[in-house]
Amino acid sequence: MSANDTKMATNSENKAKKFFTTKNTLIIIGIASFIAILAALAISGINVGQIFNSWIASYYILFGALGVYLIIFLISMFANMTILFPVPYAVALAYIALRIYNGTIIDVNIWLLGIVAGSGAAIGEITAYYLGKGSAVLMASKEKVEAVERMKERIKRGWAVPLMFLCAATFIPDDPLLILLGYAGYPLWKMLVTYFVGKIVLCVSTIYLVILAQDIPIVADFFWILGISDKPVDPWFSFLGWAGVLILFFLIFFVDWTSQLKKLYRKIF
Repeated sequence: MSANDTKMATNSENKAKKFFTTKNTLIIIGIASFIAILAALAISGINVGQIFNSWIASYYILFGALGVYLIIFLISMFANMTILFPVPYAVALAYIALRIYNGTIIDVNIWLLGIVAGSGAAIGEITAYYLGKGSAVLMASKEKVEAVERMKERIKRGWAVPLMFLCAATFIPDDPLLILLGYAGYPLWKMLVTYFVGKIVLCVSTIYLVILAQDIPIVADFFWILGISDKPVDPWFSFLGWAGVLILFFLIFFVDWTSQLKKLYRKIF
């Protein structure tokens, strides 16, 4: 092997190592596990929408409106306890919103539903905060030390609350931010207050957007593919839709497109 070939092989290995960091590896494992679960459900003839339907219907029959509030609180809380890769609890919220609008579920207040869902989501995020607070793994490399120092500097400048609210009120993955805040010693009560407000804004907005957009053909088709509409859908078709959404989510939020575009620019010019 020539020196040039050896250099190219070394560069390829370094790129592979850089991509397969602990964080990316965990995210990929999480997505693969979720897709495997979806495939198992499809083999059984079940889609995710049917599971949400079963849970919500059971709680509504047993406990009425209180049961709906309870199930969305639990789903939102446990979905946000996952580290690095969020579970799409908004699907359950969208399902309930559609049932309220269509009159299938009555006596459930939309605003209260959003507040309950947002509260559960905020409480679930404590997991990531305490992971950072009690973890020494973050200090294993120079990059991690620098990341924590940068976060401390942002806290001093007053950027912590705007950053948390932005992550809480959108579907931007926020576990890395919360881990850093926990390690940097940011007060838990400030984190919780910000997240309560942000998650409630997110959940109430999601409910109203779902209701407003349900009659748009492309949105209605999307709901149908995910299995949260009244029309039946083939489990394998729903599986493909969910798998596509998960992969797209990973590509949008976890791939460093800025670096990729810079590399492409250098190759072209």
